[in-house]
Amino acid sequence: MYDVVWPPKSKIVFTEEMKEKVRKPIGELIKDRDPDIVTIKLKNIIEESRPSLVVAVGDFTSSQLYKHSVNVDIYIVDEKIERRKTTLNIPMDNFNVIECVNEAGTISPDAVEKIDKVLREHKKNTIIKVDGEEDLLTLAVILSAPENSIVIYGQPGEGAVIVKVSRELKEKMLEILRDC
Repeated sequence: MYDVVWPPKSKIVFTEEMKEKVRKPIGELIKDRDPDIVTIKLKNIIEESRPSLVVAVGDFTSSQLYKHSVNVDIYIVDEKIERRKTTLNIPMDNFNVIECVNEAGTISPDAVEKIDKVLREHKKNTIIKVDGEEDLLTLAVILSAPENSIVIYGQPGEGAVIVKVSRELKEKMLEILRDC
């Protein structure tokens, strides 16, 4: 165990044991077989919560939220769904696009630096396009996002997870990273 400096100066590599821990939903799991119903439920929660920022992580989740006109400020995508190449159904020319690199099973300083800057500056209307894999960057978003933000990511085969960022949740994420 070691102290976690955020944003990190070196790559954080997840062991299989740590990946297993973060596969469990971090927030509230919204379940339904129909992704459109899940998205409508998410939209209602977001509208009621009035968060400072809304961040979507993952291509399928991002496409669904965009399709249903959910007010998302920042999308984080890697142009893959369950490791298969896909076309993002969001017109990138309507957004500020920032590119970064993040290897599978890691959180890279390059990705965190760009995510952290976008979140600190509340740069809305942004797509962060990841060369590599975006899944674990959900933790980076939670740690960098202002409190009262909402983070949404997919839970394959089940639905989507909605996370309300709080000081307590940030502490919990730091504990997870200390175990890496």
